[in-house]
Amino acid sequence: MQFAIIGTGFMAQQFAHGLQHTQGAELYAMCSRSKETAQAFAVEFGAKKAYSSRESMLADPEVDIVYIATPNHRHAPDSIAALNAGKAVLCEKPFALNSAELESIIAVAKSKKLFLMEALWTGFLPSFRKFLELAKNGTIGEPQILQADFGFNAPFNVSSRLFDPAQGGGSIYDIGIYPLFAAYKLFGYPTKIQSIKIPSPAGTDTTALIQTLHANGKTASLCSSFAVDLDTEANLYGTKGKLTLHKCFHIPTKLTVQNESETYTLEFSEPSNGYQYEATAAINAIENNLTECPQWTLDNSRDIMKMIDEARG
Repeated sequence: MQFAIIGTGFMAQQFAHGLQHTQGAELYAMCSRSKETAQAFAVEFGAKKAYSSRESMLADPEVDIVYIATPNHRHAPDSIAALNAGKAVLCEKPFALNSAELESIIAVAKSKKLFLMEALWTGFLPSFRKFLELAKNGTIGEPQILQADFGFNAPFNVSSRLFDPAQGGGSIYDIGIYPLFAAYKLFGYPTKIQSIKIPSPAGTDTTALIQTLHANGKTASLCSSFAVDLDTEANLYGTKGKLTLHKCFHIPTKLTVQNESETYTLEFSEPSNGYQYEATAAINAIENNLTECPQWTLDNSRDIMKMIDEARG
């Protein structure tokens, strides 16, 4: 299956690296506003084609699926353009800037009967899947409380995509989505969300503290920040023990299990950076004539987008 990537930033590089370790996948084309940047990226990662025009790349009949790796505010228009060109789409998180934007993307995919998926890669990683398995099989009793955070110190720059409101800046969009995702996968959609946000000079959130309440009294305390380096761990407390996904919990990492009878740590070594798992899931779904990924459906993405909407206020 021949992939094309729109964008050349960090996420595009990570995905391209993971694609090199994905069976049945090839990086065919690369698109950037700069022809030189696109060509340099193509050379580095072995893409056959380099485009400086999105429309020209999308018109290439050899492209099967497009990975959207542009800044947050471009996710919806770039996804819609790819779908309208008849291409399957794997879009980097967050899928859109709000639920209304997300629905506009989904409507086009459904009208075209094309595959569409949010690239929330953490859910496909063996370390995170093992975390969920142990949470649900009684290893630590009944899970009750999640504490998860993600933070790093990023000096304020009004033109940076991290802070610029025009580019969909803010810690919730960029990194807060991972703690929210962990709470959702463990406990389901919350019955209540409360948040405290500390704004940057640009008005986007530099730090967000989020509390969620779920069915059966389960709760999550979540934090995202561009102001400080946080542990970036996920700690799940149950009635008989604790699970810890260590720094950085959203990537392939190690998992410590503590319960009434033992303590041990599982190590997860990867042949790549872990992005191959979401690419493989997309390929498998398309090869089975599915328009959604069973492991991360469009309804799941709708839920996460609604949680982001509520947390952002």
